[in-house]
Amino acid sequence: MNCHIPSRRNFCIPTVKHHVICRHQIEVEVVPALAEVYFQDERYEDAVDTQVRFTASVYNAPTEKVSWQVLSLAGGPGAGTIDASGLYTAPLKGGHPFTVTDIIVATSVDDPMRKAYVRVTIVGRGPEPLPVPKLEVFPKTAFLYYPEGAHNNHIDKSNTMQLFRTRIHNALNPQIKWYVDNTEKQSGYQDWYLYELSGSGAQKTVRIKASITIGLNTIQDEAVVMQLNYSWPGIV
Repeated sequence: MNCHIPSRRNFCIPTVKHHVICRHQIEVEVVPALAEVYFQDERYEDAVDTQVRFTASVYNAPTEKVSWQVLSLAGGPGAGTIDASGLYTAPLKGGHPFTVTDIIVATSVDDPMRKAYVRVTIVGRGPEPLPVPKLEVFPKTAFLYYPEGAHNNHIDKSNTMQLFRTRIHNALNPQIKWYVDNTEKQSGYQDWYLYELSGSGAQKTVRIKASITIGLNTIQDEAVVMQLNYSWPGIV
């Protein structure tokens, strides 16, 4: 207390000074401020490239404790996840586009109104596409003769039949259905079908088809048989 103005009775008029303590505002800082990672199931990428660790520093607070949160650019839940230590893990590719941006939020535990925001970008094409099942029928073309009629009796019997086989890729032991001109003739696990001509008939083309069903998809392939009559000049 100080006396600034003396009075007529030799008394001092006191002046009181009030001391106000200036309190610093809590601040939160996160590093790195920007980061880029790959989708968790990204092809050809090391798993270390699918994560990034964020570190938070809190100033002017009793502790440096923060809580972590992942948000999308629109403010909803983010694509990736972050644990209590600040380790961010990218999501699986799934239906995400080639590039996704998440916002990482660090909130001071001592003052939830104090936050820091950083950005992480997830890029990539995701895992290698699954192999596509494929079926092949071979041979693709066969020329066969009727065993009877015309001069067909001069043709060896081996020329009246053809063994068709399948080559199946990326499918494990599926059931195979065989068709002759869209009429089912054989079904089972045999990867072959023996087509035989009998009797006599006119020259025509027949289609041999094999098909397998994988999930909801039907995969098929076909071959062509030319059915012929043998005629040799001079033979009566």
